[in-house]
Amino acid sequence: MTRPYPASGQPQWRATLLALALIPGANCLAAQTVSELELPSQEITAVREAQDGYSAKTASTASKSSVPIMQEAQAVQVVTAQLIDDYQVQSLDDAMKFVSGMTQSNTLAGTQDGFVKRGFGSNADGSILRDGIRSSLSRNFSATSERVEVLKGPASLLYGALEPGGLINVISKQPQYQWRSTVSGESTSFGGGNAMLDVTGPVADSGLAFRLIAERQHEDYWRNFGTDEYSLVAPSLSWTDNDLRLTLAYERKEYSTPVDRGSVIVDGKPARTDYAKRFNEAWAQAEGSDELVTARAEYQLNPDWLSRLTYGWNNERYDYAEARPDSLLADGALRRRADGSEHDNQTQYLAWDWIGQSDWLGQRHDLLLGIDSERLDNFRGDTYRGARSGARSGGFNIYQPVYGNLAEPSVISNVQSDRSDELHSQSLYLKDNWHLNQQWILVLGGRYQRFEQLFEQGRGDDHAKTTDRQDSTLLPFGGLVYQLNPQVSLYGNYSRSFVPNASDTDSGQAFDPEQGRSYELGVKLDLAGLSASAALFDIEKKNVLVSNNGVSEAAGKVGSRGLEIDISGRIAERWELLGTYAYTDTAILDDPQNRGNHLVNAARNIASLYLTHHLALPSEAGHWRVGGGARYVGERAGDNANSFWLDSYSVADAFIAWDSRLLGDKTRLQLNVRNLFDQEYYPSSGGNLRVAVGEPREVRLQASVEF
Repeated sequence: MTRPYPASGQPQWRATLLALALIPGANCLAAQTVSELELPSQEITAVREAQDGYSAKTASTASKSSVPIMQEAQAVQVVTAQLIDDYQVQSLDDAMKFVSGMTQSNTLAGTQDGFVKRGFGSNADGSILRDGIRSSLSRNFSATSERVEVLKGPASLLYGALEPGGLINVISKQPQYQWRSTVSGESTSFGGGNAMLDVTGPVADSGLAFRLIAERQHEDYWRNFGTDEYSLVAPSLSWTDNDLRLTLAYERKEYSTPVDRGSVIVDGKPARTDYAKRFNEAWAQAEGSDELVTARAEYQLNPDWLSRLTYGWNNERYDYAEARPDSLLADGALRRRADGSEHDNQTQYLAWDWIGQSDWLGQRHDLLLGIDSERLDNFRGDTYRGARSGARSGGFNIYQPVYGNLAEPSVISNVQSDRSDELHSQSLYLKDNWHLNQQWILVLGGRYQRFEQLFEQGRGDDHAKTTDRQDSTLLPFGGLVYQLNPQVSLYGNYSRSFVPNASDTDSGQAFDPEQGRSYELGVKLDLAGLSASAALFDIEKKNVLVSNNGVSEAAGKVGSRGLEIDISGRIAERWELLGTYAYTDTAILDDPQNRGNHLVNAARNIASLYLTHHLALPSEAGHWRVGGGARYVGERAGDNANSFWLDSYSVADAFIAWDSRLLGDKTRLQLNVRNLFDQEYYPSSGGNLRVAVGEPREVRLQASVEF
């Protein structure tokens, strides 16, 4: 039975369209409803999350609503769904190739996402979000990911404790009100592959829509042994009725992945060993499970105001084991320890936001008012710390590796077990995009946050609570946007950030939080399908923990300044382009030992260029696309002492794709080649005994059918 429109239908359905357009993935329904009602297009262009190929017009991360990127007083880049499809993005590392100024940080032996953003960042620094909710998971990209939004510079105004370089927000696929089913499979030249199912559609005329995504992967690790495998299932529901929209999503992933510390430094350079041979054992792996729950309720109070209630919970439980490198002797003997640990990390988040427009004295205010509560709990239970293996008995030589002489972790350390690190906070925040006239937008905001920090470690007589403190902070934000015309806007901003410091594990001394401040100037262009931006920034962070002769103090200061350029979109009828460049000058400004040195893993120069061409062939031959490009990453400091550097590298990728209606609505065959020229490179450092090794050439073949 078809529901009739209410008598006062048009105003109510306009409100519903606004609510839908504010939700990632709801564009399809919004567009369908617009067509049925034949509303003027200008009624939704201000809020619709438009994406066209490699460029995006809007993003939700900077304002928690779909504000045009041209009207934001911050740099925002979007890795679109088309980019993800064309280059078969498998991880956030793959996605960040398309964003300026991003390099890999220490990834905890390849098991965690970790990125340096404008010179700052590490794994587990809280800068990766899933649908606007901080993630406690090690890996955050999967078949459920629709696009990735990157907000540059301090983002503490809306998201609390964060490094000042920026954040990464992974946006999930949402239920759709049109039937679509996709079945796909991939194989890799490393061995193995994956299979994926994605089904979405309405549930009769109930107002419900569902989506079910399932994926199974089993791939051989590219080095001499190991497998990378996982199983994922992610159901979600959405219900819409007039002014109310409810969404509920769940995701579970079970995984096993190799733990690989990579290579070691010899005479200032990575050791000249067999590139494909590991320095650990077959039992060195991480096994665990991830779970996410997201619930969101949105109510359109009137055509101008939306109220949104969001709850999020994510949890990761995993076991970790490694043959940890301890020291390297001159003859290549690597002393190792059998270490391991059990982890249980989770985030709980609750927020109530009010998003709307208000006119006062003839001037428009795009307002966001909100309160949130967040609880981060990281627990490390049984912690294994083995004895260092001898240079001869039970040892390991990197030039002539022999495996099996080091037993799995079995010795529990009472001192380092039962480590609990908690951060609880409650915040009030406000952001106002104040349209002074048709060209000038004044952006003002602030966040008041109270937080409690708890840290304890040790088991039995070795238990010690080193941190139990409460504090508060006020974080201002100010920006100005000048829209010269619809195609050109200039902006500037000043903002602050904070990150609580952990207490000294020996003395128990507590330290003030790290505090960052940032200045930024930029320009944004939107020229007939081509988007471009350039930004100059200057960031300083103080109260950085440093150690002098074993005594810790929050006296350090570090800085970063530079230039970023991003360009994406259609440059001709059949050509699409994406290019980036970043110059980042980092320095340790105040430190007893390392003053004047560069920050770890922060490249001074990074650039990329990718081109895609749609071939002009007869329609009966299907739709063919070819593309490729390369990314250059300059040399990076390997440690704070700058005792060694990782060389610069360039890695090229290419693809060819064919779409047709051979089977169902769309059949696709696609061939991707990564690291086309088989370059050996080292993307990041965790110290002279922990240097990540880049993947060699890989060929991936994908086949999919949509019906």
